[in-house]
Amino acid sequence: MKILSRIIIFALLSVLCACDKFHTSHNGALDGFWQLTSVDTLANGHSTDMKEKMIFWAVQTDLLEIRDLTNNQPQIIFHFKHDGNTLTLIDPVANNRVISDSIVTNPATLYYYGLTHLSETLQVLHLSSSNMTLQSELLRMFFRKY
Repeated sequence: MKILSRIIIFALLSVLCACDKFHTSHNGALDGFWQLTSVDTLANGHSTDMKEKMIFWAVQTDLLEIRDLTNNQPQIIFHFKHDGNTLTLIDPVANNRVISDSIVTNPATLYYYGLTHLSETLQVLHLSSSNMTLQSELLRMFFRKY
């Protein structure tokens, strides 16, 4: 019995020591799968319902993927930094699902998703476990979490 308990303890310690190699996320409520539900244009106050467009943001660890499930738009994958009330998207890569991934060098590739710069800093106006509101220079974007 002593040998079996020592083997179990050794196995548990080995597993726990190996876990320090895994990357963990410190994103809190930001991690997850978000649907863009509406967009306000700051210049004129116009609001657009986006639920039917099926645009989703997937956030995990230090990667953010933006994809449109209804149109044949390229998926865009960013690295990001979340620091308090700012979310900075950097290093965009496009995946058009047919051709291999390519680094985005033209900001126009991002316009469809409401982003205008290759490195975009968004204000985090609201973030909870179910809703998020982000604001760029031009737009206020509302999301719901799945």
